[in-house]
Amino acid sequence: MYNDYDEKIKSEIIILSDLKNYHKKGYEYYSTWGMRRKIKDKNPNKSEEEIESKINEEIKNKMNLQKKENMKYYEIDDTKIKELEKLFSQIKLKINFDSNPKILRDGKFYTISQGCFNVYRDKFYNKLFEIKFEENSNISSAIELDNKDLVFFAENQLIIYRLINEKYTLFQKIDENSLGYQMQMSYSGCMGYTKIYRALYIKEISGNRFISVSNYGFKIYALNDKNEYSIVLLERYHERIKKIYELDKDNFIFFSQIDCGASLGGPAHNILILDKIKLKEISENEKKEKLTEKNYRRYKFGKGDENIIKSLKYNCHYNEFFEFSSYGSFHYFRGEVILKNKYLLVGIDSDILLFDINLGKQLKRYKILTEGTGNLLKQDANIKKWNNNNDNEFIMNLDGNIILFRLDDENDLKIIANSYFKDIKNLIKLDKNNNIFYDNSIDENSGYCRFYSSFDDEEDNKSTSISIYY
Repeated sequence: MYNDYDEKIKSEIIILSDLKNYHKKGYEYYSTWGMRRKIKDKNPNKSEEEIESKINEEIKNKMNLQKKENMKYYEIDDTKIKELEKLFSQIKLKINFDSNPKILRDGKFYTISQGCFNVYRDKFYNKLFEIKFEENSNISSAIELDNKDLVFFAENQLIIYRLINEKYTLFQKIDENSLGYQMQMSYSGCMGYTKIYRALYIKEISGNRFISVSNYGFKIYALNDKNEYSIVLLERYHERIKKIYELDKDNFIFFSQIDCGASLGGPAHNILILDKIKLKEISENEKKEKLTEKNYRRYKFGKGDENIIKSLKYNCHYNEFFEFSSYGSFHYFRGEVILKNKYLLVGIDSDILLFDINLGKQLKRYKILTEGTGNLLKQDANIKKWNNNNDNEFIMNLDGNIILFRLDDENDLKIIANSYFKDIKNLIKLDKNNNIFYDNSIDENSGYCRFYSSFDDEEDNKSTSISIYY
């Protein structure tokens, strides 16, 4: 069963024009193969040259018509162009790191290399402090919570440092394992086998809490009565949660990607899902249900499992408001923006989808194209938030061509600025509350999309140079 885009929502086409030094080829929008077959069926005696000429003429007419209709999406504002130029026309700072930098929070960078954790931030991004780990723990990433606690991810262990007397000190270690979960199975063809638990990454959330994502589901950790971290929610969920967006302390949006291998049911493909997750207090009856053999026939709990279930504080409610898949195809999330605390815009391949979060309803869909030689070309919708007073703008970057969009009062997209900056390759937002970006010179539109770091020690240990714009 495949779930394509909602046919009731017509795709609107936005052609990005006046791009400079942009030569990347995208997938063609008009299918010449389909046109060729249609012409041949109607005119079997036509030569290949005649068919090709007919196709070119038909595409040219469609493109001209589309470009005329495209003018309604442009409302260029000279003050907004100046705003882009003020930020991006000159690199404010160039920094060389001994290893790959990652974002901690609030505009801070960190690096992990050779058993040492370094944090950088001030006007010139000098080192603020460092932590030398006591042992080789295979730590690959870190998060900082509201209370300044640092949580380090080390594959199957969480290591927590706390600021005591102005110095970070090892405070707690937590084994990240499958305790509390029902045994899960993986399948290859008709063969089933026990799925080995694998923690994937951690994500900080408000209230001195964090989420641990695994191939079994997700857990939420929070402070307990001893001021230590323990599991307050444990849920089975899709195996690949690509992104978690916190709306408020009780509500989240999960971006999930399910990969499906080839089978008798059809070719390999994937499924993209958007879920709104709402936390609620767990009842004693719900805890008992988690412990009954009725719900866990394949697995008998041990004492450790029972203790985790009994200590849970929350359960959660799922509201899936979007699912997308197509026959034999793979699709990818490209970016996401929340505007006015109400609207979610999601980039999927070359499409931008607009949702009303409160209603859990898709409102519009836009196809992002550029003009190629003899056809329109699909471009990845790598969208990023642009902070402004009205909270209604976002940007795209195509090899230094920065396009600024606005969501107007009628929920229509308008292009309000477009400018070219030759030094920009890949813009990454450094501070979610301010328009501060950095560029690591990796091609943003290479077709590869990831929402959390691949924990590759070789990559992390490579020296890296970045440019900062603010």
